[in-house]
Amino acid sequence: MLARLKYFFHRSRQAADLREEMRLHVELRAQQLEQRGIPAEEAHSMAQRRFGNRALVEDRSREAWEQGRSAWGFSSWERLAQDFRLAARSLRKTPGFTAIAVLTLALGLGMNTAVFTVVDAVMLRELPYPQPGRLVSLWEQVDREMPADMSSHGSQIGSAGHSRYSVSQANLADYLNSGSFTSLAAYSLTPKNLIGEGAPERISGETVTWPFLSVLGAKPLLGRDFLPEDDRFGAASVVMVTYSFWQRHLGADAQVLARSLNLDGEPYRIIGVLPSSFRSPAQLALPDRIDFYVPAAASPQALASRGDHDVNVVCRLRPGVTVQAAQARLSQVSSALARQYPDSNRNISAVIAPLADDLVSGVRQSLWVLLGATGLIVLITCVNVANLLLVRATGRRHETSVRFALGASRLRIARQFLVESLLLALAGCAAGILLGRVLMRVLLSLAPRTIPLIGTVTMDWRVFAVAAAIATFTGATFGLAPAWQAAQTKASEALKAAARNTGGRSQVRWRAILTAAEVALSLVLLVGAGLLLKSFVRLMGVDLGFQPERVLAMNVNLPKLRYPTAEARLQFFQRLEQRVRTLPGVQAVAYANRLPLRGGWGGDLYTDLAPGVDNDVDKQAVSPGYFETLGIPLLSGRWLTPADRAGALPVAVVNQAFVRRFMAQTDPIGHRIRSSSHAPWLTIVGVVNDIRRGGKEDKITPQAYLAAAQTDLYPVSLADFAVRTAGDPRRMANAVQTQVWALDKDQPVTAVHTLEEIVTESASQRRFQTILLLTFAAVALGLAVIGIFGVLSYSVSQRTGELGIRLALGARPRAILGLVLKQAGVLIGAGVALGLAAAFALTRYLQSLLFGIQPTDWTAYAAAVALLAAISTLAALLPARRGSKLDPMAALREE
Repeated sequence: MLARLKYFFHRSRQAADLREEMRLHVELRAQQLEQRGIPAEEAHSMAQRRFGNRALVEDRSREAWEQGRSAWGFSSWERLAQDFRLAARSLRKTPGFTAIAVLTLALGLGMNTAVFTVVDAVMLRELPYPQPGRLVSLWEQVDREMPADMSSHGSQIGSAGHSRYSVSQANLADYLNSGSFTSLAAYSLTPKNLIGEGAPERISGETVTWPFLSVLGAKPLLGRDFLPEDDRFGAASVVMVTYSFWQRHLGADAQVLARSLNLDGEPYRIIGVLPSSFRSPAQLALPDRIDFYVPAAASPQALASRGDHDVNVVCRLRPGVTVQAAQARLSQVSSALARQYPDSNRNISAVIAPLADDLVSGVRQSLWVLLGATGLIVLITCVNVANLLLVRATGRRHETSVRFALGASRLRIARQFLVESLLLALAGCAAGILLGRVLMRVLLSLAPRTIPLIGTVTMDWRVFAVAAAIATFTGATFGLAPAWQAAQTKASEALKAAARNTGGRSQVRWRAILTAAEVALSLVLLVGAGLLLKSFVRLMGVDLGFQPERVLAMNVNLPKLRYPTAEARLQFFQRLEQRVRTLPGVQAVAYANRLPLRGGWGGDLYTDLAPGVDNDVDKQAVSPGYFETLGIPLLSGRWLTPADRAGALPVAVVNQAFVRRFMAQTDPIGHRIRSSSHAPWLTIVGVVNDIRRGGKEDKITPQAYLAAAQTDLYPVSLADFAVRTAGDPRRMANAVQTQVWALDKDQPVTAVHTLEEIVTESASQRRFQTILLLTFAAVALGLAVIGIFGVLSYSVSQRTGELGIRLALGARPRAILGLVLKQAGVLIGAGVALGLAAAFALTRYLQSLLFGIQPTDWTAYAAAVALLAAISTLAALLPARRGSKLDPMAALREE
């Protein structure tokens, strides 16, 4: 060790000694030659020639010296440092080339960094809980026919599916007793009206069962957790607030535990404040902010009713229990419950999945597709920079041959070119990260709020590490071709051709292969973008069945403590309708339990044609002005009217899909329907047009509209209010709020949006995907065009002599133009053939992202090929025209 350290600190003296020894050797040899009668000057020259390349001898001597003393190979590190210094000087001398290469890399790496930042936050980063791998989401699934005694009112947190439902609280104890979980907890969204803390406000919260926080491994920042006795029916009302709510509404009051909140007219004592880092699973999956948590305190009836499915469930696996083993035990429990309670649990099975996977399952494939698209962009930028480096290597053939003549090895030359590539990659990485930060903000502004965890997107060390790794890999990748090309240079031939600096056939072949690959990759992105664009256009062309233009929708959720009966809630909305109808600019007013695209209510329905057959139907309680306000046309019969009130004949209006499904061979007017064997019959009085309640992607389903004034016919509460206006509906928001406060000064109005905004938001995820892939395809197409233009320009410059001879021998300019365009056609054709094969293999992963078309839609492929061919041909025309207009004499003189 001491010997190595001594050598390290005395390397310069050792080098000086070595140079002095070589100088003395040459002088001694020269003296010997002089003694033989050779003149001194000639003798000195002969001695130097016999000694050879002093720099090479010095390098090899130093290597031997270090190996003999085990000196850690300092010379290798010094040579590497020399390569980096030389590469930096070389790139600095060609600022135009360096700037273009760095900007090209920055574009590809910046896009990749921005998308990876989102993918990392949404899908790769661990959830913010202790031991998140042991957390699973649990839901119930209908395997075949729905049980007779089943209803679902809860919102589903996690992946959607027509057979997936929220969980029955009555089944929770059985699932916990399966032995797979240390604990489990239920939670459901529970918005409430906040009164007494300024203007009345509708805030979002969750009803949770004990031990919700301990399942997630969280503890309050202030105060205490919920206790088992807090979660019992009839217990005192307590609430735990979030950190942001404590800051915003309570002024970060240190004495907050002595305060209460008035929620829906009921006082709740504050027992704790959660830490700022806490996010519940619902908060991670939904865009709305959660402000409070209250105990579920389920009633004995709810705990005994296995047919009511209204909660989400999160579980913590026991140590050593896998998801598969837990699922097997739950399947046994589900089978036992189905045998014991056939009316409510027949065909019902409990299903679990890792919580992290379940939360993002709806967006996983689309984000992987976007990340894959940016990967293709990175490959295209690599190909483009490799082409630039090949041209640069051709221009440096004379320099390379001189270095060979001076004793440089092929490995050293290849390493030098690779070092330049890595320096470009590192510079591109730095610029790409800066551009990625900008693109990330643009991405977040375009991204729909419904993407889980989108609010946690930040650039951290993981993103920087991945960006650096990609930059290093790409630097080595696009540097291989020019490095290999330079290492194959023959010094004698290059020195003879130094004046022309032209490459050989392999140079042209390499550039042609790279350009064809660039075209192929661009075509893959173009096909994918074309499929998504056609899918989106088809989606936007879907008829909703109603007219969302100039309709303002809002939520007026009346607290049950202040409005305990359905009749009281109905009277509030009737008075509000009368007030709002008199406002200037109002054309129609409606209220319902839920408006289209804002939720719904479904269940079984029986007809008098088949009294024993239950049918799954979407149902809504609506006011008489509902159809006029939403622009739903009447097809037969009559509308609902103010005369359809309590005490009158129970009536309903159905849609065409209902008639087609259940009454196709008869006139539905006058026939009767009911929701159960104990419910009253409702007479069908009208048929209206079909609508897509869930938006343009939703299927048309049988629907029944019940009279809102006949409150004994439906179990849901009236909550949504809509106004059709003559002008801009948003200008009516304050006026409607004023009328609500005139009726109840403590009643907030929330979720105020136009129906057009709601429709637009429902398609936001598809719009986001389409815009991004179109952008990526445009960038790829631009890079491919640059590549084709560069290859043909280089080819024309190399063939100047040949083209001049052809023109001198009588070739027409049109023939020269065709000759160059033929070369372009070969490149484009090869790239298109490869690209079509790759697109056919890869676009099947877009299946779930498409609407109304297949991944093999030939029109999208044809349009992509036509667009690529047309723009590539235009890019080829400029060098082709330049070749056709050469002056034969000037070209021959240059030759």
